[in-house]
Amino acid sequence: MNWVRFFIYQFILFIALLLLNVYSDSYISKPFTRVDLIAICISTPIFVLIVVLIGKLYMRFKTKLRNKILLSITAFVLAIICIAIIENIWFELKGEMLFN
Repeated sequence: MNWVRFFIYQFILFIALLLLNVYSDSYISKPFTRVDLIAICISTPIFVLIVVLIGKLYMRFKTKLRNKILLSITAFVLAIICIAIIENIWFELKGEMLFN
């Protein structure tokens, strides 16, 4: 049961991390402007919070490190697949790309 809970937590945190990266990336571009600075100031604390939560999650569950790493890799791959499926469904419904 601990493995399932760990996997679900990792999956949710990886989805949040990937979505934050996708949305903040569109505001941070090559000519550095005030909008880029604001986007960095907003997204950096959220990135740090998610990474700290992932670290605390590793310490909380008392399983072998190998199992944690394998579950984290699986959760990361599944999060990417789910985001891609959601993007395709969104594209079919709205006719516009969600993630460019």
